[in-house]
Amino acid sequence: MSTAPRMSDGDPQQIAEALSLLDKAVLEMIRAQQPLTRVLDSLCLKIEEQSPGLICSVLLLSTDGTTLRDAAAPSLPASYRLSVDGAKIGPRSGSCGTAAYRQQPVVVTDIANDALWADCKHLALPHGLRACWSMPISSHDGSVLGTFACYYREPRAPEPYHLQLIDRATHLAGIAIEHHRAKAELRAAETRYRTLVERLPAITYIAEVGVEGRWQFVSPQIESMLGFSADEWMSNSGLWMSRIHVEDREIAIAAEKRVQETGTLYKAEYRMHAKDGRVLWFRDEANLLDAAPGANPMMQGVLYDITEHKRLEEQLRQAQKMEAIGQLAGGVAHDFNNLLMVMGAHIDRIRDRLRPDDPLSADATEVQSAVRRAAALTSQLLAFSRKQLLQPKVLDVSSVLDGVARMLGRLLAESIELKIDVEKNLSRVRVDQGQLEQALLNLALNARDAMPAGGNLSIQAKSIHFHEAQNWRHSSVQPGAYVMVAVTDSGTGMDTTTQARIFEPFFTTKGPGKGTGLGLPMVYGVIKQSGGAISVYSELGKGTTFKIFLPQCDADVTPGLKQGVPAADANGNETILLVEDQSAIREVTSVYLMGLGYNVLAAPDGEAALKIAETQNTRIDLVVTDIVMPNMGGRELVTHLTRLHPHAKVLFMSGYPDFSLRQSEGFPENAEVLQKPFSLKSLASKARFLLDNNSPDQKSASEQS
Repeated sequence: MSTAPRMSDGDPQQIAEALSLLDKAVLEMIRAQQPLTRVLDSLCLKIEEQSPGLICSVLLLSTDGTTLRDAAAPSLPASYRLSVDGAKIGPRSGSCGTAAYRQQPVVVTDIANDALWADCKHLALPHGLRACWSMPISSHDGSVLGTFACYYREPRAPEPYHLQLIDRATHLAGIAIEHHRAKAELRAAETRYRTLVERLPAITYIAEVGVEGRWQFVSPQIESMLGFSADEWMSNSGLWMSRIHVEDREIAIAAEKRVQETGTLYKAEYRMHAKDGRVLWFRDEANLLDAAPGANPMMQGVLYDITEHKRLEEQLRQAQKMEAIGQLAGGVAHDFNNLLMVMGAHIDRIRDRLRPDDPLSADATEVQSAVRRAAALTSQLLAFSRKQLLQPKVLDVSSVLDGVARMLGRLLAESIELKIDVEKNLSRVRVDQGQLEQALLNLALNARDAMPAGGNLSIQAKSIHFHEAQNWRHSSVQPGAYVMVAVTDSGTGMDTTTQARIFEPFFTTKGPGKGTGLGLPMVYGVIKQSGGAISVYSELGKGTTFKIFLPQCDADVTPGLKQGVPAADANGNETILLVEDQSAIREVTSVYLMGLGYNVLAAPDGEAALKIAETQNTRIDLVVTDIVMPNMGGRELVTHLTRLHPHAKVLFMSGYPDFSLRQSEGFPENAEVLQKPFSLKSLASKARFLLDNNSPDQKSASEQS
């Protein structure tokens, strides 16, 4: 019966054969990916077979390099293994702790009498362990991984073959430990990479280059973003191109062709259809991978969902467009409004001199109507660009809707059923009442036009609170409390292309001469300028819903003021200081006011007006002044003039659409402002109202400034 050669036989050939067999057995276990504990246990047992009487042990050094942990010792008592597990290394820490500390072999021939074991011999002796030879297990870079030890149950020193045996065992243990740690590190790296890939807000992939190229890998995000499982996506190589928006397919194909020709980074932005029909924007970036000769080229890349970025980009473009139109409108508004003011004032005077049956009266009426339409167009442009001079007040929305309902009753056909639904105890808002009413009328009249054969129109108002920011296609709101007003119709609805452009100025789906394309832009501008937001939902054939969101206001409702007195009662004999840099306006206004009995002092700018006020002994009762003038503007003039005439009332005029005037330093919040062009009758009515209004809660603008 043959037996494996033993090193204890002392024959050099037998020793070489035994070591070779040991190498083969242990390395095969490592190659077979056996667990480390099994490999080390087997190593210990094979060493013990080669030298009867030896008891082997492997301890691993902790990651912090301070303690030794039990790894393998199949022939040692379990209680002893437990007692040495976690032992500290040091200069007098038994054979193993000292070997790890010194990083060199330590041979103790008698545990009972060796100083290195003085503090721990009580652990070994009860188990009959008397000798211990230990050697550090080193890594390929020389660092200590642990120790390999041989115990003997009687005091003795190692034989030369023992040292050969321990040296080979230590080397094999080092290979096994390093291989195990490399595998563990690789698994940890793979786990970290997979975790990173699966947590990225993007789709990672590996795919063959080409429209019909096979997908080798796609991350799970494909399902949450596009609705397809990873298996579903990879099983159909044509799915990628089929989901790309038809208008964007050439972009993706051109990018692939560029990569194949130049080897540069694949980079493209395109839209894709999700499984549920949503259209998402993606940025696709990928690198070519090294491929084996003859193999299809592969790309590894990332698909980033940039839908929100595109939405914000579109909002920015819209804002820039709005700003450009606003600058254009604002730039011409002053001169345009002044021209309309002169035209309107002279038409007023002409009409006052004509009899109703005069043939020229109808012509004058048409001119006056044209002036009003021109002023309305300018006003709508300014509202869209958010440069309208608003006069916000705290309002009860339900009362506003009552007024809108009365107006709609005269404007809607009988075939349209109107329903108003207002929440009880609805919160208040702070907006310009006239502009809010106009915005709601614009939405309602658009709804009417979308229901030529009749239908249902509902206006709903209720309080709503957003705990998170809300982002819609055209606007967004921050968390907070809002009043929502929804205008819903059962009309023709809009496709997505139309919805994308509805707030663009001059865009209209109505026929020539039937729409200016400024109604919805005006709504958008007024709501945004009031600190609110607007959203739209529409489907072809299923109607449209516009939702307006206005910030809630806790203040009391602003009490309504009496409007100006009728023009017929607007005569007076007070002194009015009229300050206007446009001579045509100054002249026609002066003549008109003097015709009503007022004493009018006229000045072309603030400096001239101040000199008049300083030299006149007459009490000035009312200052009617333009806001922006050369030399000295109206605001500065009023500041100086109220020191000379503290009781003078103030009425500002403005041809500029600068809504920031109210926020500018020193400009009174409740100042009365007439926006040009205005009629002479409205000027007379407002002047009479201010002169007659002496109640303490309605202080003049001059006193407030």
